[in-house]
Amino acid sequence: MHGYDNIVIIIPAYNPDEKLLKHLRNIKEAGFRRVLLVNDGSEKNTEIFVCAEKEFGEGLIVLKHSVNLGQGRAYKTALNYYIENYGDTLGVVECDADGQHHIDDVRRCADLLIHNPEKFILGVRNFDQKGIPFRSRFGNKLTNFMFRFFCGMRIKDTQTGLKGFPYELAKKLISVQGERYEYATSVLLEVNKGNIPICQFDIQTIYINNNESSHFNPLIDSLRIYSLLLKYLISALSAFIIDIVFFSVFVAILGRAQMEAYIVVSTYMAKVLSCTYSFFVNRKLVFHSSEKVGYSGWKYLLLCVVQASLSGFITDRLFLCLHYNEVLLKILVDSVLFFLSFTVQQKWVFAKTGESENGN
Repeated sequence: MHGYDNIVIIIPAYNPDEKLLKHLRNIKEAGFRRVLLVNDGSEKNTEIFVCAEKEFGEGLIVLKHSVNLGQGRAYKTALNYYIENYGDTLGVVECDADGQHHIDDVRRCADLLIHNPEKFILGVRNFDQKGIPFRSRFGNKLTNFMFRFFCGMRIKDTQTGLKGFPYELAKKLISVQGERYEYATSVLLEVNKGNIPICQFDIQTIYINNNESSHFNPLIDSLRIYSLLLKYLISALSAFIIDIVFFSVFVAILGRAQMEAYIVVSTYMAKVLSCTYSFFVNRKLVFHSSEKVGYSGWKYLLLCVVQASLSGFITDRLFLCLHYNEVLLKILVDSVLFFLSFTVQQKWVFAKTGESENGN
């Protein structure tokens, strides 16, 4: 192989225009010979795909959805074809169809992948530049903040369409959650869960006609993007309420009985109930874990023991020092532990290990 023959370009497209043909010409001139173009149920400008096949030649494969299924499904369709037919290649570079990615940045993404085949490559935009549409600036900055706050990931551009990753990672990304724009979020969470190193590089920020060609719906698609974090938040808050309610009851009963270390004992008793509830909710509804109950269960039990011990000990120490309301102190302490728990659950408790569930 020579040049970029060991790299496959993936481009999802929905109702594209002439910018796609120009982009494909630049890709071919840059030395890329293999392209998977996904027609995601386009309803107009379908002749663009015919022209693309004629202009580019046999190296371009058009995959088609009968109806629009979303960007995430388009990527999965392409990745499935890639895995089945391009096992001799190094990896994939994904880019958009609307002219937002300059060919120099596409080449740099491929070069970085070639020299860093163990890494996940991200081409990131600078949202502090002038001329960035408000919805793009606000949406991306908010998502970046959420990733840092919940997951400890310092991603400069969580919704970038320019990515590069190796063949082995492609086999994992085909099965992650998400059919539309939320798929990009799930991919980053999967990369984080697998402790795969991320290489970020700055790209040119190109918006044509104030990004009018974008099919991103700020409300609906933002809810999809935040769906995993929101589900965890709802799950954790409901478990938190259960925990606090039972803690208050146990503190009142054991405190009147003048039991020694009643705060710590009450913490463990309440945590047994809240952890049992949150384990089954998080396992199925939040992280969609396929691990056996016993395998993820002992890890979650260990997490709960550590979390309860920290909660009880710190709350007890604060109460002895401040003589403040026990329940309010516990709420403060558990609020901090809440974010640490999310990261541990995602990266360890419900992380995929290749073992599948069997009858549980």
